[in-house]
Amino acid sequence: MNGTPQSLLDKVSFFQSYQGMVIGTVLLAALWLMLMLLDKFGKQIGALVARSIKWPLLIGLGSALYLGVLLKLLEQNTQDLIPIKSTTISSALIEIALGLATINLGKVLLRHSNRFNRVLQLEDPRDQKMLIALLDRIFTIAVVVITVAALMVTFGVPTTAIGALLGGASIGIGFGTQQISQNFFSGFMLFFTRPFSEGDWISTSNLEGTVERIGWYHTRVRTFDRRPLFIPNSLFATNTIENPGRMYNRRIKASICLRYEDIARIQVITRDVRSLLLNHPAIDQEQTILVNFNEWDSSSINMMVYCFTKTTIWREWLDIQQEVFLQIADTVQKAGADFAFPSTTLYPAPRMSDEMKKSLSPD
Repeated sequence: MNGTPQSLLDKVSFFQSYQGMVIGTVLLAALWLMLMLLDKFGKQIGALVARSIKWPLLIGLGSALYLGVLLKLLEQNTQDLIPIKSTTISSALIEIALGLATINLGKVLLRHSNRFNRVLQLEDPRDQKMLIALLDRIFTIAVVVITVAALMVTFGVPTTAIGALLGGASIGIGFGTQQISQNFFSGFMLFFTRPFSEGDWISTSNLEGTVERIGWYHTRVRTFDRRPLFIPNSLFATNTIENPGRMYNRRIKASICLRYEDIARIQVITRDVRSLLLNHPAIDQEQTILVNFNEWDSSSINMMVYCFTKTTIWREWLDIQQEVFLQIADTVQKAGADFAFPSTTLYPAPRMSDEMKKSLSPD
């Protein structure tokens, strides 16, 4: 090795001496004190940064320092028994510590930095939350890949071999984990297309519920009977998604069955019901409102009622629909009409005898 890796190993080798161990201990104590003060007296973001990087750095760097000194002593006393040099192991521990600290730092900045949140400002807070989760995934993957590459360089793997290995591994992993990759990239697709967000009510492939979390591999949906569903993200790429949570209105559609003897009153009833809906404060007057006699049924004449409420909240819609139905019932009764129910009328045959008519009579 040469260049930067060799320079790092030379610096690590210094800290494996007694003098270097003393200096390293002082630096670790200073780092610990600085992070403790930042955690206790710093502003909100400063305290969060200190907590996120404190233990990865202290544990990782401390392990690299003291384990490196111990391995250096073993190297001097047991020649060629340890296949990996102590400087290599210490460098690897430092790189792992820095990688973990960087991941934790990125998570804190993405979620709690006011300046970063202003840059990402979106109209819908749920969309902003999804974007932060997406950036978190990309950042974590990038840091892990860089850390693994740095470890391979530290252990003496040539950079050309690393490039070839990563390229071949990506192709092999892509074929071997095709379903996993499909679900993973479908998770990214869900953010860019944004057919739904966390908290939305969705319906797809006979599955229905409220989205609780959009994950790397699957999306967790809570059904209306409170059972959790874990749906692979690839399902959303190949199936139609209905998102009732983003509807503009809720529809009221009903068929009101009246008696055949109320045929003379049907026009008055439809007019009064239409007037009722046109003046109802909870009915959206900009949407279609229809009230018409539209069907001859076997036991009734049917009046269609069709309109939309302003609210999209299910509970409020049910209350409004109940109120409208009760007002329609009052309108029908005031007109002297009534509601029909399935019935059968028997007419006696023209030549039926009086005795037979009497036997069929309910009296």
